[in-house]
Amino acid sequence: MIKIERNNLEEIIDEYLSRLQLTNRRANSNRLKEYFITNLPDIIKAKPEDFDNIHTIYGRLKVANPDDFEEFKNYMINQYKVMRSSHGHWLLERLNLRACPYCNRQYTFTIKEGRISPELDHFKPKASYPELALSFYNLIPSCSTCNHTKLIGDIDIHPYFKGFNDNCKFILKTKEGEQASLDWVLKNDVEIDFSNINSNIKVFHLKELYEEHSDYLKEIISKAQAYNASYYDGLIESYRGLGKQQSEIDRFIWGSYLDNSEHEKRPLSKFTKDILQHLNIIL
Repeated sequence: MIKIERNNLEEIIDEYLSRLQLTNRRANSNRLKEYFITNLPDIIKAKPEDFDNIHTIYGRLKVANPDDFEEFKNYMINQYKVMRSSHGHWLLERLNLRACPYCNRQYTFTIKEGRISPELDHFKPKASYPELALSFYNLIPSCSTCNHTKLIGDIDIHPYFKGFNDNCKFILKTKEGEQASLDWVLKNDVEIDFSNINSNIKVFHLKELYEEHSDYLKEIISKAQAYNASYYDGLIESYRGLGKQQSEIDRFIWGSYLDNSEHEKRPLSKFTKDILQHLNIIL
């Protein structure tokens, strides 16, 4: 899980809200729809800590107006489809998010031509939380694999507010006579509960998916063997003589962004950094 960090997020949310042009804004005596239209800005801008409160309000409206719910649910799903096809590409371009924040294995971008819409996962599934179908913080740009794997799976770490960073890392685990395999470990001083991190790993099958990258892992190990710590330090000094920054040099050598804040720019960046740290090539 890679945290999505943007200094201009509030500005993007305001632009997103202004772009929403709901079709059929008349409530037609549907109390659930009426509440949504009346409170549109608050619902669109709602943060994850507000989701349960909004859902509780809609739960009460559903009980009081049971005949309105299916109509409202269909209305919200249709509004999401319109938004995704009309503004999905704009949203991804505005966020400038390149790699999937859930897995950091694949890119998120799609082409504008044709009818290929970008993948947007609902942090809270729209089938169960239709009132949040358009809420900004409930829409997570993702790769197709993660979006279709998660479906209604429940995860606790929200990529706009938290990421794995150094709390959860890739390491190499080997046993005598066996090939190296990948596993996840947690720091003893982790600030996130193990159960929370574990739910993300299980829902997205991250351990199993990353074990399929054995060819890339071998490439990292081969480079690490060729660029031992002393040789790596020599390369750093040589590149610095050309006026290059440390982050640029690492990208030239390893083909990945190694700074935590830049992992979102290229798939497998966190994987690369964790393995290099495990092999004591970088700090």
